[in-house]
Amino acid sequence: MNVCNYCGVELDVEMNYCPLCGHESNTPVVTGSKVTNKESKETRTKVYDFEELTQLQKRKIVWELAAIVLVSGVVASFIIDLFINKQVTWSKYTITIGLVLLINTSLIIFMQRRFFLLLSGCFISTSLLLVLLDLFNLNLDWGLSLGIPIIFFLYIVLFFLSILIRKSRQKGINIIAYSLIAAGILCLCIEGIISLHLYNLLKFQWSVIVLVSVIPVSAILLYIHYRLKRVTNLKKFFHI
Repeated sequence: MNVCNYCGVELDVEMNYCPLCGHESNTPVVTGSKVTNKESKETRTKVYDFEELTQLQKRKIVWELAAIVLVSGVVASFIIDLFINKQVTWSKYTITIGLVLLINTSLIIFMQRRFFLLLSGCFISTSLLLVLLDLFNLNLDWGLSLGIPIIFFLYIVLFFLSILIRKSRQKGINIIAYSLIAAGILCLCIEGIISLHLYNLLKFQWSVIVLVSVIPVSAILLYIHYRLKRVTNLKKFFHI
């Protein structure tokens, strides 16, 4: 348990300053010294820089700012729509999108170390958004047959890409190569879903061109990356 050295208030583990007296939690007390009213007032009104805060405190501040902006937009659109139309009409779109953005922002800020739960939560909330938008339009065709499958494969590709990046011992231009290959695979999945929706059969055209185009570029980048383990001087490697 962390305790303030000046006033004895119990502090959370992540707190680096006392919310009561304003002193830093790890600042030692000088024996025999007396804190004057002026010094105490100045300490209470001390403004801490953003860089002095812990990572958790920074994330909380970012989340609070994002929540204020999103909730303000949702409330403002609701009030304007209710005032003009005397009922909820177009504001249901902004309210739904704003709430989903708030959920996704919260997941991204507080679930960074649990990547699988982060992607799962974002997928569920985004899928729910697409279903609700279809319900608003009285049509459940686009979201279920196109939107949700495309988002599903998007998060699957992101999941395996993140695993590949985390297992890479050296991170450099190989990350670009992995991302290009992942983008090509995602294009292949998107065209397959669209062709199934339109023609009820798998038909690949432009996505194959994209995938074939990125593979040689990715291979060159991977060769340069792993070759530079031994050749660290770019000028010597390219004979400049």
